[in-house]
Amino acid sequence: MKPPQPAPGPSAPNTPSKSKHKKLGPQALVSKFWRKYHSKTPGKVTSIFPQSLYESLLTDADSSYPKSRNAAQSYEAAAKDCRARVRAVVKECERTNAKFSDPDFDIESDFASHQDNCLYGIERNYCPICDSDSEDDEPEGPEYDSPPETQTRWIKKSRDRKSNKLPQKKKRNVDKNASKNEDANHRDLICRSKRPGSVHRIPWIFENPQFTVDGFSSSDIKQGATGNCWWLAALATIAHRKDLMKKICVAKDEECGVYGFVIYRDGEWTSTVVDDNLYLKHNDFGEDSQVYDATLKKARKYKKQKQTGSEALYFAKCEDPNETWLPLLEKAFAKVHGDYQAMEGGWSGTAVEDLTGGVATVVAGNRVLRKERLWREMLGSDDEAGEFVFGLSAGGPGDEHKNGIVLQHAYSVLKVAEVENEDGVKVRLVKIRNPWGQRSENGQGEWHGPWSDGSKEWTPYMIKKLGHQFGDDGIFWMSFNDMLDNFKWMYRTRLFDERWTVAQQWLSVSISWLTGYLKKKFVVEVKEEGMVVIVLSQLDDRYFTDLKGQYEFTLNFLVKSSETKKTICAVRPVHQWDRRSVNCEVELEPGTYEIIPKIMAERIMWRPRVEKMVKRAADQNPKKLRQIGLQYDLAHAKGGIVDEDEALRKKRDAKKKKEIKGKKQEEKNKQMAEAMAQMEQAMVAMRHEYNQTLKEKEKEKEKEKGKDKKEELTPEPKSDDDSDVKGSSDVETKSDKALPGCWPEESAKNNVDGSKHCETSVEPRKEPSTEDKRRPSPPSGLPIHYQDQVQYPNYRPPFRNNRRMTMTDYSMDQYPVFTPPTEPTSESDQDNSSSGSGSGSGSDTVSDDNSSSSDSDDIGFPSMRRFRLRQRKKQPWNAVCVIGLRVYAQHEGIKVRLADQKRDEATELVAPEGSSAAGPTE
Repeated sequence: MKPPQPAPGPSAPNTPSKSKHKKLGPQALVSKFWRKYHSKTPGKVTSIFPQSLYESLLTDADSSYPKSRNAAQSYEAAAKDCRARVRAVVKECERTNAKFSDPDFDIESDFASHQDNCLYGIERNYCPICDSDSEDDEPEGPEYDSPPETQTRWIKKSRDRKSNKLPQKKKRNVDKNASKNEDANHRDLICRSKRPGSVHRIPWIFENPQFTVDGFSSSDIKQGATGNCWWLAALATIAHRKDLMKKICVAKDEECGVYGFVIYRDGEWTSTVVDDNLYLKHNDFGEDSQVYDATLKKARKYKKQKQTGSEALYFAKCEDPNETWLPLLEKAFAKVHGDYQAMEGGWSGTAVEDLTGGVATVVAGNRVLRKERLWREMLGSDDEAGEFVFGLSAGGPGDEHKNGIVLQHAYSVLKVAEVENEDGVKVRLVKIRNPWGQRSENGQGEWHGPWSDGSKEWTPYMIKKLGHQFGDDGIFWMSFNDMLDNFKWMYRTRLFDERWTVAQQWLSVSISWLTGYLKKKFVVEVKEEGMVVIVLSQLDDRYFTDLKGQYEFTLNFLVKSSETKKTICAVRPVHQWDRRSVNCEVELEPGTYEIIPKIMAERIMWRPRVEKMVKRAADQNPKKLRQIGLQYDLAHAKGGIVDEDEALRKKRDAKKKKEIKGKKQEEKNKQMAEAMAQMEQAMVAMRHEYNQTLKEKEKEKEKEKGKDKKEELTPEPKSDDDSDVKGSSDVETKSDKALPGCWPEESAKNNVDGSKHCETSVEPRKEPSTEDKRRPSPPSGLPIHYQDQVQYPNYRPPFRNNRRMTMTDYSMDQYPVFTPPTEPTSESDQDNSSSGSGSGSGSDTVSDDNSSSSDSDDIGFPSMRRFRLRQRKKQPWNAVCVIGLRVYAQHEGIKVRLADQKRDEATELVAPEGSSAAGPTE
């Protein structure tokens, strides 16, 4: 005889079940991984400061600009605002009899207080060896008799204009294709000993200061202590174009020390004003040590040698000792981007866009299909009516130089010419300039091949015809073919004037880890036939570098006709490091066209998340956070970008309304329950009264039976009528006697054995065993043997609220009879019941990230559990990109709007023949 199996006790109703999950298959595990890998609530920080902080403030954020307007209208509005601001500053200076001091970018007080918010960003990693004078990293300049730290870069391991040492951080910084190594070195190290020495105003620095000397010229430009060769090369590209430079330098008052500039940002022109304070390389006299100088002769000599003229400036400077336009423009550019460190690294093409409002296209030197077409475009670049300007970027497998050209460095195209030599042979030449303004110590920086300074090609005839002068000025000539062979990238920037109309639309989209075309698309309406320039861009994160987050995005898009569904062109970046925008120029006929974006995201784990930077900077550097945070909010205030803060506020309001509605419904249900309880209590009272009546009748009948028995002891003659009466009396007695706990009509339907269903014998209470102690105790008022009836592990008794037991709680019986739950009919049902989900496959029934249970494979392995805990701390994938589409056309009425991509159109997203839809290089 087999021993009886112990009945498994039910788990406590308020404690989670610890039953093992069913082992998952490979597909379920993969699905579970990706479900946890992606964020369940994707979103982007669109407001560093919530709207509640702006309630009492006036902000510059305005997204009410028209979506379609003339390309010159944005500039005219910004220039008008800039002139008005300069006039207001001059008026205030005259009222107070004081020179202008910029409250938003006060480098004088910032430098004196050692806050350095005008020099560096929020995130600062200081060099632990600040007193290092390594000549490999920071070589001394030859033209100064001063310590190396005052002649070198202020960021450790960055390129000096006198050094061929490459920067190790943003390899995009110096126009190089090594941004892939940018993330490996994490951060630059800020050397405190490389700070500027002092801050002074222009009249104190220059003997005869002039904003320009003989106009703007590319030969004026010399790089300073920051790695902004990309920006200086772009400036040299347009410096000879007076029309372009006048658009940038709008207004000034040299007496009051106020200068106004306009700069292009994210599809719109913006204005800014700066004062005339500038950084100098050397400290003030006597600051380092006390020197006796009663006649001030030593102080004047020190100032004359080290703190006078352009060479005394710490950052960019003009070649002329009294020219000031370049350091002031550099300061304005640093101000709008937050600090001078924000100018570290970039591409000359994007810099030309910021200075002109044009659209830059990257041309690979070894991929030019028709060189004749490119040459024709370059011929007019030095004319004021020219449509294009060009810049160059040297790249290659080395880290130093090639034939004198410094690799990973930016150069400017100043002029192109097609001339005949003495033999009548036509030669195509290009005039190029290095923004350093001179060669390095080892003679690098200028071309060493044909047509370089001193080469045999320079005959007296050619020198006179081209007007070239040999010298260490950073300017050299190359043949057109040599230029294409030695410079890896060329930046061709198309300029726009009042003949062009621009329309734009912005939106924010969540980017999946898997690459593909987005569901959202742009719809463009073209009214007339002609050239159309389409630009897909993302927000320029240089304005808020430390708040750009962990994700980098690469943009692609597809252009197709809405009528014919024919793909016109597929656009992708020429190289993967210049990620701000991609564009195409295409001839379109009147009609409707669709622009379908494809965005690839890359997560850089070492970068801090935006929310973490805000928490850190709010206490450590609140002043800098206010400055950068306002720039961040301004960038995200464009129309079409989802305001996450507003969405959260609406969500909170909706939740509050739902809670109020739920409370009202709960109160209503409570009142109804109370009414039902009162009704049930009344019915119970009626039932109790009815039972009492039945008991009284039974007692009376028993008394009558007793009398009948006594009469039977005395025999009497019986007649037929008496027997009939007695029979009917017995029947009546049986029918009137109701079974205990049953209604009369129910007892009439039951037979004599029906009492077994209505009455339950009460067994004596047993001492609970150890296993029984874990079982839930029965509700009050129920029999003890309720525990013996419930022997099913998955069954949970229907506990009632703490109110009086009513008739419906225990039916109409004296004790309830509980029905056991139905057992699972299949293995999948059992898995569903244990996991708590309703239905679905194994991959769908896996517990989510918040589940406290773990897989069965982890039981008994603490190291595995610790590993899983570390995995949970990793933030899920949450890539959200803000993109904008700008469309330029030479006619009015062009429109851009958003639409959703239909599912059946996915098969039509085929790239043109000859181009791959996806590949390892994309």
